[in-house]
Amino acid sequence: MDTLRLMQPADLGRLGQDTTKLAKLCTKGELVRIRRGVYATSEEWKQLGPLQRYGVQAAAFQAVVATQPVLCHATAALLWGLWIVGVPNKLHVVTEVVGSGRSSKDVARHVGSRVDNTVGCGPFLLTDKLRTTMVLIRELAFPYAVAVCDSALREPHPRHAVNRFGPAGVEAGLHEPSWVADGPQGPALSIDELRTAASLLPSKAARERTLAVINFASALSGSAGESISRAKMHQLGFPAPILQKKYTLRDGKTALVDFWFKEQNVAGEFDGKAKYLRADWGGGSMEERLWKEKCREDDIRGQGVSFVRWTWRELQDRALFTALLRRAGLPQT
Repeated sequence: MDTLRLMQPADLGRLGQDTTKLAKLCTKGELVRIRRGVYATSEEWKQLGPLQRYGVQAAAFQAVVATQPVLCHATAALLWGLWIVGVPNKLHVVTEVVGSGRSSKDVARHVGSRVDNTVGCGPFLLTDKLRTTMVLIRELAFPYAVAVCDSALREPHPRHAVNRFGPAGVEAGLHEPSWVADGPQGPALSIDELRTAASLLPSKAARERTLAVINFASALSGSAGESISRAKMHQLGFPAPILQKKYTLRDGKTALVDFWFKEQNVAGEFDGKAKYLRADWGGGSMEERLWKEKCREDDIRGQGVSFVRWTWRELQDRALFTALLRRAGLPQT
């Protein structure tokens, strides 16, 4: 469930009912207030995850503003399935006039066109994939900008393509977008599209910084964790790995490793928890999945390859990540 039914006092008023009823039910704990004047049932709200709740908050904001908002930045990125880390702490929307509506504790307003490079997705309007990607590349730190750029270059897997996009203003129909997309959504961008967009930036510094991200990006990266890992290796002076190295296992099947350092014959893998929790990864119980992964690694080790693995904890600790890679025999310049 990505969405739930939102209720407003005006809905009761149209039915001739007491418009204060929702506030009273909220006080009793039967309803939860999403934002001022917008409610949902507590039971349904409890069933939602953090990203789903964020999507409901976007819908609630849209329900109370006079002009339909255009979602942008990290908010639009979620609908595009771009790899941002965590749940944004604000809703991001476009405003065309400086001073036209203030940013608040839960809504950030960004000056820009509400018409150009805008598309529809279900009931929402948002900046298109190129515009969304470019603004995040410019604003995020290098590793996180690389993650966004990598994901923008990836073709969506047909099984994971759940969000549909169309011209702004066209009737959305019954499509209800997902805020928890398992992979990029919409057509992939090309390197040339990104480079052309970067060439139009107003300052040389902005162009150079943005092109550094674009030229480093790769559609071969399989997740945000892999992208951030590769970017941090680069920043720390470790050799550039080959991505998605293929190995043939004893049973004839093909296995991929996230990174392979050719000179040292070391395979590197980012172990995000979600990898083992995904329903379409490995099959079977958690124990069976972990055993299957161990057997896969043992098979590759048997071919003379050494392994180094890390998680988000090591990746977020510069000293720990550096020490882990050095212990694996990787040189640092």
